[in-house]
Amino acid sequence: MWMSIQEPYLLIVRHDDFFPDPRREDENFGTMICFHRRYSLGDEHGYKNSDELIKDLYIKAAGGGEQGEQKYEDLMDRFDVWPVTLQQIQAKNQELMSEIEKAYVVLPVYLLDHSGLSVSTHSFNDPWDSGQTGIIFASLDKVREEYDVETVTPEIRSKAEDLLRGEVEQYDAYLNGECYGYELYKSGEVVDSCWGFTGAFDKACEDIVDYLPDGCRGMIKDLSEVNDAPSVIQTLMKHARIQAAQAEKDHNREPQQKSLEAVLS
Repeated sequence: MWMSIQEPYLLIVRHDDFFPDPRREDENFGTMICFHRRYSLGDEHGYKNSDELIKDLYIKAAGGGEQGEQKYEDLMDRFDVWPVTLQQIQAKNQELMSEIEKAYVVLPVYLLDHSGLSVSTHSFNDPWDSGQTGIIFASLDKVREEYDVETVTPEIRSKAEDLLRGEVEQYDAYLNGECYGYELYKSGEVVDSCWGFTGAFDKACEDIVDYLPDGCRGMIKDLSEVNDAPSVIQTLMKHARIQAAQAEKDHNREPQQKSLEAVLS
């Protein structure tokens, strides 16, 4: 938890413990399909393995139905040779993805499983604790609908890829608990709050600034971390006492002010 005081305001920024799984609750642009022995990651799906997923996407991209299935079988037959070499596997995968990318925008999803989980569209370069766990994709029809275009140009495809990367980054923030919210107190009462800021703490604070009242935006620079509950409670009580004392002074001053106004009038 982080706190900042600028009388009569108290700003508290803390983790959003109720941030929902963005792959379960949100309406996403992309579909994220992952496979792992221990973890249920990405979107819910019924594929048994990655081969089944790639086959399904390939058949759909190749025209669907019997036409797509026949094209898939022909490709598999061409690479059904013995012994199987790494070069053959790479060539087969390249042909599969080349056909799929005619109908989809596709990015890989990598998982790092070390002292927590992290996902990215870029390799973690850690052969022991990381590897590709799935893909995130969107059909070109969905891309056209999203950007209201008839043709998916390289520029539009690049924008779609950025959108998919953003969804993976948001999911990574969720897995790492990098979800924050704030409460703004004035005179001991909550006057503003907002939740659902994701990403690194500094980035979340930059986003929070845009939601704070103009006179309170500078408070974000003075945040200090408070790790123990007693300190938090003491700060809240101290702030409440200060505001109560100030309110009492204002209340006592009001009759005097009215008397002075009567004399002057």
